[in-house]
Amino acid sequence: MIRQVKHIIKVILIFALVMCWGITLGYTNNIEKENNTINFYFENGNIRADTIKNIEENKSDISVVGWTEKSLQSAINVDLNRNANDLKVLAIRGNSSLLFDGALLFQDDKDGCLIDTETSYKLFGSTHSIGKEITYGERKLIVRGIHDGTKSNIIVQLLEDDNEVLDGLTIDGTDMTLNKIEEFKTTFGIQEMAVSGGIYHSFAKVFSMVLPIIALVLILIKVITYFFKAKRRPVLKIIYISMAIITVAILFKITKLNFSIPLDMIPNKWSDFDFWSKMWKENVDKLQYVLYMKKYGIDIYNIENMMMSGLYSILTVILFVINLKVNKVKDIKELIYIVSVSVLCTFIAVLTIWSKFSFDVNITMLWVLYPLYLCGNYFMDVHEKYFKYEENEIIPEIRIKETVTN
Repeated sequence: MIRQVKHIIKVILIFALVMCWGITLGYTNNIEKENNTINFYFENGNIRADTIKNIEENKSDISVVGWTEKSLQSAINVDLNRNANDLKVLAIRGNSSLLFDGALLFQDDKDGCLIDTETSYKLFGSTHSIGKEITYGERKLIVRGIHDGTKSNIIVQLLEDDNEVLDGLTIDGTDMTLNKIEEFKTTFGIQEMAVSGGIYHSFAKVFSMVLPIIALVLILIKVITYFFKAKRRPVLKIIYISMAIITVAILFKITKLNFSIPLDMIPNKWSDFDFWSKMWKENVDKLQYVLYMKKYGIDIYNIENMMMSGLYSILTVILFVINLKVNKVKDIKELIYIVSVSVLCTFIAVLTIWSKFSFDVNITMLWVLYPLYLCGNYFMDVHEKYFKYEENEIIPEIRIKETVTN
């Protein structure tokens, strides 16, 4: 009975580990955008909606969308006599695809709008609201889709004669280097900092990589330790070096990590230390600016997902440590058993997360990382006695010489 309870506890711990890490990856993927965007947040009120037209005329190769957010707004469903109050309305000039993925609201669609799920229930009693009409102020709008990439409840296009002050401007930064960004700001009189649209996703991605990095470090520590213990055994040292390279290669393969340095970050002279200090100061200032600036609907949605990713990442690390203590692999049968349980738990976790959260977590990293760690750790632990060189071990050549001498 006690043995069965222990097996159940092991299965629960493995499932909890996979589930928490899957949710971490899910929240991270939830704010991943296909577009590489750059945001400007205006606080001085000197940029108006007609600036968008000026940018489009002079920089036709750059996709751009301006936006302003209004709070405490109301919308009405006249047919059902339903109201939705205390809404946030995001009024944009440009295509919504630059702000978030999913439902689209094109720039020339002045009669359309996007609403969130909660507002759809308030106005229609369900999410079947696409193609139906609502009234916002004096405008009658057709619901084009349900959005989930912002905390703004309704998204509309600014009318042609609207020249409101913009709260922000978003541009496509795919081909924008640091120098081109500065040139863009100078051309159109923008003084605010350029903030990457994927900054929150970058932080969330760091959270989701904590577990792979910890697993990699633990394996590498063992490899390095046994490397130095393998005295006068060059073959073993080659094996250890190969294991370290393979481990790092597998991590990069399953996590799809890519490291690149923008050309603008490389100074003309490597002795130009002022360049590096200036770049460091700019990055610190930008981080402080992001922390303290006013947050809008498109930011709050990303911040909430980032924070949830961080929270579940912490839980994942705690469960990983507990699993290391509880699920100790002593033989090959137990290894096969735990790996099989891990794969089964991953399958159930993926189905659960998809059905409840609609997160995309069905990725290679979730399936193979923990089993790979178990196999690598087992290989190092169980075969340790074959890898270590004992201090009192006598090399065969020395034994032969001693025999001849005697």
